[in-house]
Amino acid sequence: RERRFNADINHCIAKRVVIYGSLIGLENITHNPDQIKLIQLGHEPSIKLCKPHINKRIWEFTKLHDFIDYKAVLGGALAIRVDADFTSQSCPRCGYTSKANRPNNGLDFDCMACGYKLHADLVGAKNIALRTLLLRQDFERTGRLSTVPDVSQDETKTLD
Repeated sequence: RERRFNADINHCIAKRVVIYGSLIGLENITHNPDQIKLIQLGHEPSIKLCKPHINKRIWEFTKLHDFIDYKAVLGGALAIRVDADFTSQSCPRCGYTSKANRPNNGLDFDCMACGYKLHADLVGAKNIALRTLLLRQDFERTGRLSTVPDVSQDETKTLD
């Protein structure tokens, strides 16, 4: 029953997101927040410590992203997953990235370089939007949607 309720909420959210956007930037969720916290504290991440939280935190976001992906295709939109590393520590105005931009790891963002101030979640959302636009521009220029740097034909290897 709870699973159906969560799925219904995710479908409704995905529908609203796709209605308002033709280009949708999604955070590429690959990390478990509990594992990152343990690594930052100097501990080795353990499956026993981290596994119970994976389903509650990442699983629902991943399902929501999947719903947005398939509804975007049906609605003629494009959903792009972008790397979200340091998005809440990087200034969308000047590009300066530092932990010091987030005083006391709070909800405030205060750029040490240019003085730009905003809520840290909004800064993260702006940076994800900027990265999405950058990937889209690169796609239009090269015909490829890739986050890897350009390399020459000689530098690439094929598996035969």
